Amino acid sequence: MPLDTIVYIDGYNLYYGLLRKSDFKWLDVFQLFDEQILNRSSANVIEVRYYTAPILGSMCDDSESPQRQRQYLQALKRMYPEKVVIIEGKMIQFKPHRRPIDKSLGVDFVQVQDFEEKKTDVSIAVDMLSDACSKRCTQMVLCTNDSDQEPTLKALKQFHPDMKLGLVSPIKKHDRYPSKDLAQYVDWQKNIQEHHLSSAQLPEKIPHTSIRKPLKW
Repeated sequence: MPLDTIVYIDGYNLYYGLLRKSDFKWLDVFQLFDEQILNRSSANVIEVRYYTAPILGSMCDDSESPQRQRQYLQALKRMYPEKVVIIEGKMIQFKPHRRPIDKSLGVDFVQVQDFEEKKTDVSIAVDMLSDACSKRCTQMVLCTNDSDQEPTLKALKQFHPDMKLGLVSPIKKHDRYPSKDLAQYVDWQKNIQEHHLSSAQLPEKIPHTSIRKPLKW
């Protein structure tokens, strides 16, 4: 029988690992896992949980970036109202600081603005452990290459040994390697390939809505 499966996606890890400089940002995350990554004969995807944080205008080179992100998240919600869940954290903006640079450029310092995403790691960990305790599924698939989730997988393997764990690494081929800290606790591991992304794109216009793919990204 196919395993009831929940997918947990670290949205920023996926974006910066694979999507940022690609043509596949209008990604259908449900189709990606339901049809491209997993086999329907062995996995029944009951839910995809997408963890992210609203970007701030001050962290963007393009003033339209926050609107495009909202547009994308709305597209996922309307396309899969019962299958895709968006869990939002927040982005923290720190006080600007000066950083010294090469004086040969004619400038001694540049002003640097730092940002940090909050709540995503904790939300993923809490949700995975809670879902395991409530027996909502028989397989969990974590999409990240962030080794901060090692304690989560370790605890799941220790206290829920019957739960099947999969790791999907959002990394470019020949660029980075799957996290060994994460891989040691899972039953299987797979990388997302470019053909997976190209074959899992949302429609240009989301049916029964006015939401369209942005003209530029």
